[in-house]
Parts: sequence; structure tokens; C-alpha cells
Amino acid sequence: MKGSNKTLILLLSAGLLIIFISGCDRHARHKVLTFFFTGVPPLEEEKKLLEEEKKAAVPAEYTEKKKRKPFQMTTQFSHGPFASGKCNQCHEISQTASFRSVGKKEEEPGQKAKPDISQGRLVVPLNKLCVQCHKTKSRESAYKEGLWLHGPVSDGHCTLCHGAHSGPNLYLLFKKADELCLQCHAEGLVFSRAAHKDRGDCISCHNAHLGKDSRLLKTDFNEIW
Repeated sequence: MKGSNKTLILLLSAGLLIIFISGCDRHARHKVLTFFFTGVPPLEEEKKLLEEEKKAAVPAEYTEKKKRKPFQMTTQFSHGPFASGKCNQCHEISQTASFRSVGKKEEEPGQKAKPDISQGRLVVPLNKLCVQCHKTKSRESAYKEGLWLHGPVSDGHCTLCHGAHSGPNLYLLFKKADELCLQCHAEGLVFSRAAHKDRGDCISCHNAHLGKDSRLLKTDFNEIW
């Protein structure tokens, strides 16, 4: 009988201890457990085990989600005709509708394409297209003024430097001006000259399109953009 009483007392004590422990915070619970029992793991180890259990309970597809990159605003400069939806200034369009009919209500001159021209094709070859509007950069204008044209401009290769629709830099340039120049002009030859020792911005001294001679210096002639 005495043995059964001891067992009952132990069970009641254990029950009360469990109730007491369940109402305590982690630190108090750990203190009580280490007082009555041996082999209780340290708090840091207990925390680690709990985290591992939680992690194991979460499906892998949720834990392995790719982290989103922080959103970065990118400045874009748009070409006037593209921004205003005047695609037909550069592209042929279908006979029934404009290539892109943004904001168009009535047909405009030249809006209908010839039957043998596919939709979206340029109205003239690319090397002649830009000077349809940018006439001061044309061969005819340069010869008339007695000016020297930069090689790519003379051949109509405007899109080597400029985006036709938009670009990340002013004047729709693909890169900063000095970076663009060094794509064709060898860096070693350029910066071996005494005048270029400071490695400044190229267009601070040179015109990009035309000038009085092959050096295209602004001190001799300053082009209008």
C-alpha cells in the first residue's frame, strides 16, 4: 500500500510539474527541468533543435523560393515619333490599319502601304532614314556647309550609337559618350596623346557628328543637336 501511495504522489507531482512548466517561459522552464533532471540540453541547443523541427515541417518548395532582387528604376529616353505612336514615319504599315495605331483616329499622309511591302518594314533603307528628319546631319547639308562628317554618320550608321526607339542615356545613346567612342577608337592610341591625358568626356571637346576637319573640335565648330 505504501508503494502505491508513493507512485501516486510521484504521478501527481509530475502532473503538477508539467502544468507549472507549461505556463513558464523558456528560461524558467529550462531552470526547473535542470533542477529535477539530468541531461537537459542547453538553451542554445534546444533552440536549434526547435528551428530544425520547424524547417522540416515546411515543404521544400516554400523554403527554396528565389529571393527577389531589389527593384531599380531605370531611366529611359524615348525617340519623339516612337513616344507619340507615329510609327508610320519610319515603318511601312498595312493598307487597313497603322503598324501601331496608338492615338490615331484618321488616316495620315503615307499611311497606306504598297501591296508588295510587308508591314513594319522601314520606309527607306536605314542608312537614309534618320536624315529624313535630322537633315543637318546629312551628307548634302555637310557638303553645302563645307563640314567634315564623322565616319559612321557619313555612312548613315546612326544606330551604332543611338537607339531607334529609346535608350538609357541622353540622346538615346546606348552607353556614355566616352565608352561609345572607345568601341571604335583604340584606347591606347587615344590616351597616348598629351591632350587626352586627363581622360575626360570626349564630347566636351569634340562634336559627335560633324566639324571643320577630321578632329571635329568644338573650338572650330560647335554643332547644333
